[in-house]
Amino acid sequence: MSKPTAPVQLSPALALLQLLTENPTLPAVEWEVRPDGELFGRLWAANTRAASAQFQQILGVERVLMVPYSYRGQLMVSEDMTAIWRDVQVRMSFRSHASAYDVAPLAVTA
Repeated sequence: MSKPTAPVQLSPALALLQLLTENPTLPAVEWEVRPDGELFGRLWAANTRAASAQFQQILGVERVLMVPYSYRGQLMVSEDMTAIWRDVQVRMSFRSHASAYDVAPLAVTA
């Protein structure tokens, strides 16, 4: 008789519980446990730089993809990162106004 396997979403759900329990001062983020087992977090606000930095440190993120873009005439910056945390693929997306950054990003045309 074979042992039943755990649902694919169980590991990311447990990893999220551990992440939030062990780091209670993390900023609130919208979380999604995806059907493929990926844990996805997003935060879109005027300035997400501090929140992004906290998650980078805790998750051990080494690279962040920063992309300028235009949204409704406003220059914005997207910070996207991926990490493996507790054997779970974690992807995060932070969106901010470009004015939150010390250096002006490249110009974007709509």
